[in-house]
Formats: sequence, structure tokens, C-alpha cells
Amino acid sequence: MLKTYLLLFYEFLKTGLFSVGGGYATLPFLFHMTENYDWFTKEELTNMIAISNITPGPVGINMATYTGFTTAGIFGSFLSTFAVVAGPFILALIVIYFLNKFREAKIIKAIFKSLRPTSCALLSFVAIQLIIQDVFNDAKWSELLLNFNLRAFLLLIVLFILYKYLKSNPSLIILAGALLGFIFNLF
Repeated sequence: MLKTYLLLFYEFLKTGLFSVGGGYATLPFLFHMTENYDWFTKEELTNMIAISNITPGPVGINMATYTGFTTAGIFGSFLSTFAVVAGPFILALIVIYFLNKFREAKIIKAIFKSLRPTSCALLSFVAIQLIIQDVFNDAKWSELLLNFNLRAFLLLIVLFILYKYLKSNPSLIILAGALLGFIFNLF
């Protein structure tokens, strides 16, 4: 069990340190965990994302807490949550110190400019993985059309349109998705 605790701490410390861009930036790290550990599956990760979106608090912290709890109980949830927060906290203190000192340095400006597209690239990759998992039933690239899930695709399009044009609260979109998903699966 000690090995599990150490791995949880290490993975979530790393996740917290490098997930620049908010809670959703933790998703590539969580996908990485599904491939390297048996803590949760990709399907469970999709459920975790949904649950983390409708529960109070930051998504990344909610997911760390959930993963820690399902992997190693209450202590695992505290450990994972602490680890995902500790790294950014320490990093923020260091960055604040140096940012105040070197605010106008070109290299600092360049670093911050490059972090935004990096986060976008990671989030885009996760979005594509989630679409392949849900709309194409986690098929290999060569089998995408054979495993196409029309209901999931229609739900994706409807929710995308609702969110884009109604500018609704994400929680309402999630609730609409749950309701529409239920209705779609009746037929």
C-alpha cells in the first residue's frame, strides 16, 4: 500500500505542477494514469469529469480527490488532493517572487505566451480522445467508421450548439446532456 501512496503523491504532484491552464489541463495527466495504472478506466474518467463538473470546487482537485479515494480510501483522497495543490502553491510562491523581480524581462513574457497554446494543444488532444471514446466506442483509428455511435454524436452536436449559441452555464449543459442522454437511450 505504501507504493500506491507514493505513486498517488508523485502522479498528482506532477499533475499539479504541470497542468497550467486550470482544472481541465489535468486531463492529459489523468489519461496518462489510465494507461499506466489500474486506478480507473477511460470510461470511469469520463464519469469523473461529469461528476467533477457538477460538484463544487475546482475540477482538478475534485478529480484528484476522487481518484485518491477510489484507489486508496480516505487517506488516498487526502494525499492526492494535497499533492495536486502543494506543487502549484510552491510554484506560485516562486513565480510571484521572480515575476515581481523580472516582470519586464523578454524571456518571462515569452514563457507565459507559450504556455497558453501549450495548454490548448493538450486540452484539444484530450477532447479528441473523449470524442473517439464516446462517439466511436474507443475504436482504433482504422475502425472509426465501423464503431460510430450516432446517438452519442447527435448528443455531442446538440450540446455543442446549445453551449455555443445559448451561452449557458456549463452546469445546465451537463444537466441537459444527462436528460438528453436518457431520452436518446430510450429509443
